[in-house]
Amino acid sequence: MSYQPLLLNFKEAAQLRQSLNTETLLGKALSRDIAQTDNYMATVGIEVPGHGEGGGYEHNRHKQNYTYMNLAGRMFLITKEQKYADFVTELLEVYADKYLTFDYHVQKNTNPTGRLFHQILNEHCWLMFSSLAYSCVASTLTQEQRDNIESRIFEPMLEMFTAHDFDRIHNHGIWAVAAVGICGLALGKREYLEMSVYGIDRNDTGGFLAQISQLFAPSGYYMEGPYYHRYAIRPTCVFAEVIHRHMPEVDIYNYKGGVIGNTVQAMLATAYPN
Repeated sequence: MSYQPLLLNFKEAAQLRQSLNTETLLGKALSRDIAQTDNYMATVGIEVPGHGEGGGYEHNRHKQNYTYMNLAGRMFLITKEQKYADFVTELLEVYADKYLTFDYHVQKNTNPTGRLFHQILNEHCWLMFSSLAYSCVASTLTQEQRDNIESRIFEPMLEMFTAHDFDRIHNHGIWAVAAVGICGLALGKREYLEMSVYGIDRNDTGGFLAQISQLFAPSGYYMEGPYYHRYAIRPTCVFAEVIHRHMPEVDIYNYKGGVIGNTVQAMLATAYPN
């Protein structure tokens, strides 16, 4: 298998590289991301805690880990500095060593529990961002490293996540299909991408297309209201771009009258009514 980044290809990374250390808006944004990622790598480094209460130290550390793995993966492609790939690889290797040793969280919630978080929803977030990071650095790993990470983190997550909330029409379902589809593609398991787009039974009752058909009005209004619109917009847009790049036959941005573009505009109008 040829491992490739899912969202930022090598040509795009080279174009972004030209803006490094410039005073342009893009240059300043890259400098900010580099500074924040370097600071996290220097002050926190490789730390994988166990369980903690929702919103507590452990919860936030797992959340920050996936945030900075995602940033570091992109910074590796843009800057070509090996330290960013090393950070992603080392952190994923520690997760690979620990993940299956964690039992399911003891703090019960209306959402099924995960091994890292008190609800599996947060684990969907972890998988989506960590899979994007993995896709940026996987080509630099040995086969042994890839087998270890994939078999002990990503594949168990794929198995678990397709059993809970996967076809539920809900913001939890959007995160589930985005995480599973992106991870499956990162691992070269395209069947998970197709399952995430069309649903487990491929009958329009679940999957991403059902989510955006039933949760979003043609005007773009999100049925669960503005707060969850804010929460659901990230996986919606990220997964839509992955589908656009890797399943162009779906024509995702024109699906249902361009509802994804409409919902971005609706969210902006809700946030800035004047």
